[in-house]
Amino acid sequence: MKATILVIEDDPAMCESLDHTLQSEGYEVAIASSGPEALHALRETGFDLVLLDLDMSIANQWDTLGKIVTNSLALPLIVMTERPDWPRLSTQDGVAAILAKPLDMVVLLEVIERVLAQSAAPRRRRNEAGPSPAFKPRMRGQNPPHL
Repeated sequence: MKATILVIEDDPAMCESLDHTLQSEGYEVAIASSGPEALHALRETGFDLVLLDLDMSIANQWDTLGKIVTNSLALPLIVMTERPDWPRLSTQDGVAAILAKPLDMVVLLEVIERVLAQSAAPRRRRNEAGPSPAFKPRMRGQNPPHL
């Protein structure tokens, strides 16, 4: 079974693109359109990786980033941003990777595989415990649900 990924993104077109790309590679995907939705989903469901858009217009994503890093220390986090050179943003601060937008989906998939491989042992232990009952995968072709 491939990993479960939480995408935190407020642009519907980007959500659809990420959802399609990730599902076509076998990942289970959940979409949150705001920081509070994402934090709720992280409390309720076990994810293997988070993709966070730092350029969302509806919330302070820096707060969301800080809360994810602080509360989910073992959870890999990939940041997507139009400003990857921000001095405040560093992979040393709990971020596994920083990707520049617009995203190159081939690069995104390569980075996801690399990051997940680095966190394989914790993910394997969680998978052995069984799937989270709160995660509800959707059928292909459905609109991405918002948590």
